[in-house]
Amino acid sequence: MLSKFKFVGLFLLPFVAQSALGTDTLFIGPSHLRVSEEGEFSRVENKPAPQPFDNLWAYRLYPEASQKKLTGRGVIVAIADSGISPHVEFNGKNIQAQDFTQSASAAAVKNHGMGVAGVIGARGVKFTGIAPNAQLFIYKIDDGSRLIGPQAATAAINTLLDYNEKHPDQKIAVLNLSYGVHNGGNVPLTNAINRAHDSGVFIVCPSGNFGYPGVHYPANLSTTIAVGALAADGKSVYVNSTYGKEIDFIAPGEKVYTADNDGTYTLMSGTSVAAGFVSAAAALAVEGLKKKLGRYPTVDEIKQSLVAASVQLPGVPREKQGNGFIDVKKLEAQFN
Repeated sequence: MLSKFKFVGLFLLPFVAQSALGTDTLFIGPSHLRVSEEGEFSRVENKPAPQPFDNLWAYRLYPEASQKKLTGRGVIVAIADSGISPHVEFNGKNIQAQDFTQSASAAAVKNHGMGVAGVIGARGVKFTGIAPNAQLFIYKIDDGSRLIGPQAATAAINTLLDYNEKHPDQKIAVLNLSYGVHNGGNVPLTNAINRAHDSGVFIVCPSGNFGYPGVHYPANLSTTIAVGALAADGKSVYVNSTYGKEIDFIAPGEKVYTADNDGTYTLMSGTSVAAGFVSAAAALAVEGLKKKLGRYPTVDEIKQSLVAASVQLPGVPREKQGNGFIDVKKLEAQFN
């Protein structure tokens, strides 16, 4: 591609005898410049300029806020992550938070948990979460040290189970568990996850960010939903998305615009943020199924609803996308 610019000043050329310059003489100067046929100087572009990045690309894959038929109303989503801090996107929302670390505060220590919470429930100041009317329960299991102990995650799930036992008519239906470890496992945590699943809690986990085969624990359990990450082009897999036969769905996971723990906004990448989109879609399915069935749906009913609404990405192996991308418009159509 040639970007023309007119000769409007004096170029300093290497000394050349005047008689050597003729009308057909090429410009003697930097190699990346030449004379165009019109007598103007033209710069030869070796590669096209990058297109402006669309910060909200991920949300454009879902219905606009004004067109949402399902919003997560009446559904509680628990987010076991790094806590939450005040943010304009959460003003007016009924958010309950509890700390399971030694930090003695549920405040966010990094933007990880904030980012997931934004994807699920942001109210629409600068962007709208996929389930903006869902109620959020924040379980802080990450104190910022990057060492998330299974004890904290287990305690959070046991607390969730206790809550649901006491509130059968207003229970936590979805758990976004942003915990993962390669080649790992923990018996008490697995037992807690299995109990939660059997009680009707839909548990969503990131597949991992290593980019090679081997879905992380606990996403590799049959009682959890494993989520891979979609790249920002909207049609390929994020390069760091770990994959395997356990993958259930794929969702946006590269440069996703969301809330930051300092009160501003950030671009977040990884399968954790992708899991947030699936947790939000699950909240929408729960909302629709509750109205249709007159009760809380089972985990299998939620999954069947999401699978029925999913579309396969062309050319992407199943081990990297599972059932595919959850089309919320198709999901909403199930409950018309």
